[in-house]
Amino acid sequence: MLNGYFLIITTAIGYAALPIFIKWGYNQGLTMDDMLFSRFFIASIFMVLILSFSKKKGFKVSKASLVPIAFQGLLFFGSSYAYFLSIKHMSASITNILLYTYPLMVVLMSTLIYKEKLSLVKGVTLLIAFFGCLLVIDIVNLSGSKMSMWGFFYGIASALFYALYNIVGQYVSEKADPFTVATFITMICLVATSVIYPPTNILSGDIQMSLWIVGLGMAILCTVIPLFCYQKGLSLLGASRASLLSNIEPAITTVLAGFILGETLTVSQLFGGMLIIGGVLLLKFDKLDEPYLLKHHLSDKA
Repeated sequence: MLNGYFLIITTAIGYAALPIFIKWGYNQGLTMDDMLFSRFFIASIFMVLILSFSKKKGFKVSKASLVPIAFQGLLFFGSSYAYFLSIKHMSASITNILLYTYPLMVVLMSTLIYKEKLSLVKGVTLLIAFFGCLLVIDIVNLSGSKMSMWGFFYGIASALFYALYNIVGQYVSEKADPFTVATFITMICLVATSVIYPPTNILSGDIQMSLWIVGLGMAILCTVIPLFCYQKGLSLLGASRASLLSNIEPAITTVLAGFILGETLTVSQLFGGMLIIGGVLLLKFDKLDEPYLLKHHLSDKA
């Protein structure tokens, strides 16, 4: 049991470190296109090698799953693209908090599009999260500094893409191995990045040491290792405990951003973040017509 908690905490630390690497890369003068390419390129290599030498896993997926996986990959690329842009305009802490609104978006879309029943808990949670977002963007302007509206827009867009990514993922999560699906999604993101941003600097050999650090960190520490740790931790703790424990991720990002990047949040922003995370926890305790995402925390983050 203790090993399971350790593995899930390791997973949360890995995912929480992603915005730190991105922000540090920007501070070192790296471009978004180089960082996107290095993340998906290095992660694809490691994940393909792991699948190649794995006896239980493989590259086999059903033909019916190919189109949903491809669409899921494009949605994840959209989420990553908006996430990188948001961090460029705002702090890593706030961007990560905004990303964590995606379960709330799933509930809202399920209610508006699929006409699922909106329980009292869900309604109250959405209201709490809305006020939390207002505090996170410092609507009362206690700090005296101006919040980047572009950063906020990209942060919400990233969460929206990620919510759609998880909704689409429910159709393939039980038909193929999660790590196999994550590998395909990572490779799709690599292709999409290469089409939009041809890696001319990297292919010409013009690679900075900082790009290697950021690329390896994002690919191994923030992608491959968390995938394996979550899979193993999930088998030891079960989906409920694992998904609840994973909610410490935004808090870890805030702590890391403070120590490494020197970022600080106002009291109102911290309180807003607590409201959003508290809302996500309330949703996971709600037993009335829970969305698929909240019953089965998907482990195919890429």
